[in-house]
Amino acid sequence: MESFSTETLLQGKRAQAWNEIYSTSLSATDFIPQHVDFTAGLKLGGLGQIGLARLVTGPCTIRRTDDHISGGTPRLYSFLIQLSGTGQFQQGENEALLRRGDFTMCDNAVPHFFNLGDDAEMLLVRVPSGLIGDYLPYPELLCGRRLPAREGLTPTAAIMACSLWQRLERGFSSAHGDSVAHQLLEIISTSYSLAFGPEISGPFDDAVLHDQAIGFIEDNIRDAQLNARLVAQAIAVAPGELLAMFSRRGDSARAYIMRRRLELASRQLRSPRWRGSTVAEIAYGLGFTSLPLFTRAYRKRFGLSPGDYRKAQFN
Repeated sequence: MESFSTETLLQGKRAQAWNEIYSTSLSATDFIPQHVDFTAGLKLGGLGQIGLARLVTGPCTIRRTDDHISGGTPRLYSFLIQLSGTGQFQQGENEALLRRGDFTMCDNAVPHFFNLGDDAEMLLVRVPSGLIGDYLPYPELLCGRRLPAREGLTPTAAIMACSLWQRLERGFSSAHGDSVAHQLLEIISTSYSLAFGPEISGPFDDAVLHDQAIGFIEDNIRDAQLNARLVAQAIAVAPGELLAMFSRRGDSARAYIMRRRLELASRQLRSPRWRGSTVAEIAYGLGFTSLPLFTRAYRKRFGLSPGDYRKAQFN
């Protein structure tokens, strides 16, 4: 775990030095202090494919502009949890007043501003763009929006994130990191789903209907008979209407079912809790009717056979 602080920096040049430290360690950003005796601290850790960061700062404005964003910067989405103090976060057309326990999302490829009127502490859960879509298909719709601290499962998500951070500070087994990271993302994304409902399904008029289709698929994902026709019957639409609904989102019901089964298989293959199950047992338990079909699909999606993927996770 890396740790940085303003304690050893000269007060007259503290803000400039801190901007360089933060920009090098996390992302290019300007801290504009409200007082000359500005203080800040940053700790960085990792959990599987995601990064975690704990930021403590005095009153300031944190600003990321177009000048900070380059074409070569890896795109990341951050769940920002306000642990203490208050802050006004703005990204795009969305603006959120954050209090203790509130969440918001931030896209590092888009300018944003964060005004902190007093001492504040934040925890950031940083997720690569290639991973966030497995949990929230349209994260750009949620950036800058407030997920209230007392909404649905939000308190549970905050407690889990903070608990995992504390474990990281004490040392955490890397063998379990990826599995735990996905569980954290699952509970955070579920919190957003409960709070924003069909909105997270995208800017479409049929968002409620699409949400019903996704819900039916998720509830029946392990059923080997699950297909687009059954989904259409379950939500009382014609098969052609279901096809059009998914096509508008650049997807298909069949592709979604396959993708979700492969994602669940991947989680089980890397989870210590499933080490006693064979690859075949995991595949058949998720609705696959052919082990060769599962292996080919898995290799196409993840670049490794299921067996090789499992070995890589535990070696």
